[in-house]
This record gives sequence, structure tokens and C-alpha cells, in this order.
Amino acid sequence: MDPSRPLLGRGAFLSSSAHAAAAIILIAFLLLTLLRLPLSPSISIYTPPPIASTPHHHLQHQDHEDQEQEDASSCDLSSPLDCADPRLFHLMMRSAIDAFPAVHFARFGRPVPGDPPSASCDMAWRARTNSSASASPTATTKDYRRFAIARDPHTCAYSVTSIGNYHSGPNARKPRPGASNATAAPPPPPLSRSQFAAATYLSYHGGGDRCKLMPHYMRSLLCALAEARYLNRTLVLDLSLCLAASYTAAGMPEEGKRLAFYFDIIEERQFWEDWDRWGAQGQLGLRLIEDTRVAPTKFSKAKDTLIVRKFGDVEPGNYWYHVCEGEAERVLPPPHHAIRLAPSLMSIVDDIISSMQQDFDSVHVGGSVGDLIERIGDGVDVGRQVYIAGEGINTVSMEVLKAKYNNLRYLDEFQRLWRKESKWFLEMKRLNGGVPVKFDGYMRELVDREVFLKGKKKVEVLQ
Repeated sequence: MDPSRPLLGRGAFLSSSAHAAAAIILIAFLLLTLLRLPLSPSISIYTPPPIASTPHHHLQHQDHEDQEQEDASSCDLSSPLDCADPRLFHLMMRSAIDAFPAVHFARFGRPVPGDPPSASCDMAWRARTNSSASASPTATTKDYRRFAIARDPHTCAYSVTSIGNYHSGPNARKPRPGASNATAAPPPPPLSRSQFAAATYLSYHGGGDRCKLMPHYMRSLLCALAEARYLNRTLVLDLSLCLAASYTAAGMPEEGKRLAFYFDIIEERQFWEDWDRWGAQGQLGLRLIEDTRVAPTKFSKAKDTLIVRKFGDVEPGNYWYHVCEGEAERVLPPPHHAIRLAPSLMSIVDDIISSMQQDFDSVHVGGSVGDLIERIGDGVDVGRQVYIAGEGINTVSMEVLKAKYNNLRYLDEFQRLWRKESKWFLEMKRLNGGVPVKFDGYMRELVDREVFLKGKKKVEVLQ
């Protein structure tokens, strides 16, 4: 074929093909526009696997597993909450403000983990009070509550689902100054001779302060603490107690009690062992005082390592509190702030108060129930919740009172807090070497009095 010779009909064919292609493109564009299908520069086609090779229920199960793996990787709901997270802190503050519009918040404390730590945080706050009974226009009240926190399983976003009642968040409560946890203190490490001799000690030995009522024992204990503080010496005491007959069910005195059952005190068992090793042979100074009328001002400059006050056997002259009478009274004021209840008892007090209304009143009864019925209305607003304390308060007397006043509480209503298997019972059993401890009359009086003192308005009704 002659290459110079043009192909017949080639130009016409190309022209007609171009027109046909343009027409097809135009028709396709119109169809896509009418059907509102997306235009894309590339087309990908997905061909599903044959249904027979993968059953439908297997696909659903696999999708569920994939979703669980995705959720687990995005938010571990079992992990402890980060209560220090500023976002959560601000959310809890906003939730509290929205939940309690009548409360005038002054400031909030930092949240701390609650119980369980994976779903709750505790937060404390102070609020201003506008009560006319307040002594100061800027007086504040304290509260600490538990916030139930939920987390989104995908994003971990926080939400507050509920806020507990008054004092429901004890983990956010500020510890009392010098208070310790309700656990046994570890035994002190043995001291060297130089360490033992570097300190000075005051010991109270003997006396008639046994099997007495709690007010008597407290008076003597405060006097001993006052003298030790004045002399700047470590107080050494026999920490065993005798329970007065009036506090026991059998009506007989009961020996074998320990001071640590009642008060927040560290039991020092090592002292006399160290003294026998280094002091009993005359290596360290000892001064013996057998007359309670000798005031501490007479020997405040003494250099002896140990001063022993030895009390006789004749009552009532051998009571410890006589040391703080007469000439010594002006230098030995009783240090009431130095004695705190044992943490185990304070836990009961806190649980009772948390179950009461935020501002409850209290009445201490020192006379008969008849006297109380006649005088309770004189000092207490009967429209408010009232805690009734006193030795003579029991179920029978309270039924008489509730016939007239229906918003009253008293100690025996909270027996669940010290019954067998309660938190207090198990802790005391542990502290006592596995031997159960009874919630005795001393403890009742201490707890009852402490709850009374927590009342907003306190009334003493005496015989």
C-alpha cells in the first residue's frame, strides 16, 4: 500500500467518534446530576465475600468484639478516676452549685478519690451562712460529699450522676490536727543509751484513780498532762484502766482495759525496759516525790532524767488531780485540747453526725425525763432535729419524748455502728490482738458527749 495515499474515510470516522464520545459524556453527566450521585475522579468497587463462607451471626459477633476492643482502648472504666483532673474539678463544682442553689459557696477543696475510686470522688467545701444566730456575718459551715462519676466508654468524658448526703465524702475531710488513723502504731525502735538519756521523763505511780467515773479519771489525766507539759517532760503512765462498776452490765468493776481504747494516745511499752537497762543501776538521775502538795515549781529546774510522783494508798488524798490544786493551780491549767478521742470512737461520732441534719441542735440531760419534757421547749426549736444525750436516756424515756417531739435522735439508735462485724468491732479486735472488745459505758459516755458538743445549739438540762 502507498503510504502517501490517504486512508479513505479516516477523517470522517474520527470526527464521528469524537461526537459520539462527547454525546455519551453529556448523557452520563445529566444522569448523574438527576440522580444526585457524587462525582469522583476515581471509582472503587467493593465486592463482598460470598455469604456462604461467613455466616451472618459470625459477622455480628466479630463486629461486637471489634467494638469492645475499640472501647477498651479508648477508656478503661475500671481504672481509678483522676480526681485531680481540673476538668473534673470544675464539673463537680458546677454540679454542686446547680444542685444546691440555696447554698452560698465560699470555696471548694480539691477532690480526692472516693469509694469505689473508679466511679466516685469526694470533695469538701465551705459555705457562708446567713443565720441570724451566727456570731459573725462571715461565718461559714463545712461539708464534704461523695460525687458519683460516670465516664463515656468512647471518649472518657465525665458526668456527675449523683451527689451524696451531708458528710457522705469522708475522704475529703480535713484531718484533725495531730489526729492519727485508727490503726495500731508500730512499736517504737529501740533507743540507744545516749538517746534515752537525752530525754527527761515524769512518771505517775499508784494512786486511787482506778475504777472511778469518767469525769474523775479525765480530771486526773488532764492534771498529769498539765504537769508534764509545764516541766517539759515525757509523761510515763500505766495505760491499763479499771472500768467503774456503773459502766458494766454485771455491776462490778472490770480491770484490764487500755487507755488507747478511749483516747488517741501512743502506748509506750519500751520505757521501763530501757530504764531497767540504763537507769536502775544509778547510771541516770532519779527523783522521787511522795507528797501531792509539792508543786512543780519546786523542782522545775531538776536535772534528773526521771521524776516519779508516787501516790499513796489512802483515798481521797492519793488522787492525781490533787497535784494541780493549791499553789500549783496557777501554773497547771488543764490542757483540754491535748486529749482527743481514739480514732475508732471518732469514726462512730462522725458516722452519727453524717446521718443527722446539717444543723442539728443537742440537749444533754442531767436530770429525769420529766424535767426534760418540761424544759426542752424553752431552749430548743422543736421544728429542728435534736440529739438527746445523757446517761438516763433509753428507749422507754425516748418514747415518752417522741410522743411530744417527733424529730429526736439518741445514741442507741446507732447500735449498728458498734455491733459484731461492724467496722469499729473488727478494728478494735485487731488492735486487741484478736480478742473482741465490748462497747462499754466509758465509750458510750465519750461518744454521747462528743456528738452533743457538735450540735449547733447546745442545751444542758440539769436536775
